[in-house]
Amino acid sequence: MTSATNGALLSRYRRRYIVLTGLRWFPTGLLIPGLVLLMQQRGLSLATIGILSAVFSATVMTLELPTGGLSDVIGRRPVLLVSALLAGAASLVIAGGASVWALGLGYVALAASRALDSGPLQAWFVDQTRALAPDAPIRPGLSRAEVAGSVGLGAGALASGGIVAISPLPTQGALFIALSTPFLVSAVMSLAHAGLVFAWITHPVDRVRPRVSDVLREVPGTIGAGARLVAKPGVLRRIAIFTAGVGVALNGIELLAPPSFAVRLGGESSAAGPYAVLVTLGFAGAAAGAAVAPLAARVLRGAPRAVAASGVAGAIALALVALPGFWAAAVAFVAFYVALGVGGPLLDELGHDAVSSHGRATMLSANSMALQTGGFVASIGATALAQATSVAVGLVAVAVVLCLATVVFARWPGSGQTGGSGQTGGSGRSGRSGSVSARA
Repeated sequence: MTSATNGALLSRYRRRYIVLTGLRWFPTGLLIPGLVLLMQQRGLSLATIGILSAVFSATVMTLELPTGGLSDVIGRRPVLLVSALLAGAASLVIAGGASVWALGLGYVALAASRALDSGPLQAWFVDQTRALAPDAPIRPGLSRAEVAGSVGLGAGALASGGIVAISPLPTQGALFIALSTPFLVSAVMSLAHAGLVFAWITHPVDRVRPRVSDVLREVPGTIGAGARLVAKPGVLRRIAIFTAGVGVALNGIELLAPPSFAVRLGGESSAAGPYAVLVTLGFAGAAAGAAVAPLAARVLRGAPRAVAASGVAGAIALALVALPGFWAAAVAFVAFYVALGVGGPLLDELGHDAVSSHGRATMLSANSMALQTGGFVASIGATALAQATSVAVGLVAVAVVLCLATVVFARWPGSGQTGGSGQTGGSGRSGRSGSVSARA
């Protein structure tokens, strides 16, 4: 193919990746503001909600490497389709769940969807880019997709508050209540996303569709390779450790911020609209952070330094969310997401530069597993600490964990010492200046 044809294809794949990323996270954004509030309205305590969140994280942790290996073996599109359909089913179950068991089932389905979705779309974009032009930069596409994902989350969160406000459903005492409405809309949007995945995600140009026997034989080996990627000292293990710290911080703020702001805003139902606006501003901040990520890497002379700075800034902001005044806490809440937005695409680039195409989705799944491991710890530990002391103490505790996790960026390996490329056949450029997406 000519260079002009390659350029047109690269632009098309980048646009599809960016649009699909935004549309993938919009249904999730619909769920975020009302998830904890819905369960509290159903009568669940904060400790019980923490246990359900731990079930979510444990399920994702269990499924991450198998689903990442499955994507690397059978291709990206079928895995993404199943993920979207599961997300829609989970939204319906949670919308009508009135018992711990029903909500737990919804959480497990949502977790399975998340595990399936944690890497294939980004891996598809990088695969297609590298297949057409091995030297083409991926940072702009990763950064713009991170922006699109944050915009999708923010738009969904903002729409969620409005949907609850105009919902004709009762506020309590029914199978579906007003806080259930965003979940019903999310189910429909997940189906729409599945349709676009089917239409747009093409098979990689250099990949041959495997037989079932090939899948059964290759997936276990890919799982083992993924485990070895993060177990061996080097870049990927450092990324996994930091990602686990981000998981603690994200799960901590998602669990502890809603009840904290609900107290300030007059109760769960009254808080749904204002908190949705606040979450929207947070994701808008994450989008802004992702947009300036390349600039941050240049100013701080490298992606590792920029990611470390984003982690420290995020930890400080997270601790300030514990402040008693509403406006100070709200500003700190938004600043937390801005900081993590800066680090997201840069951390992704470091990981992609350390692996080859065959292990790309597995690497992303390993990172997502690390994120959920941190989330599991926060689900149990942060909620228990908050219930035993106060929400403010819980927020400060998870902020300390995030700050400690940035230690992995000290003395970052230079070019040629990535600790990852040698294992995987990657490019060996991860020491070059070069995300953790929000756990939704």
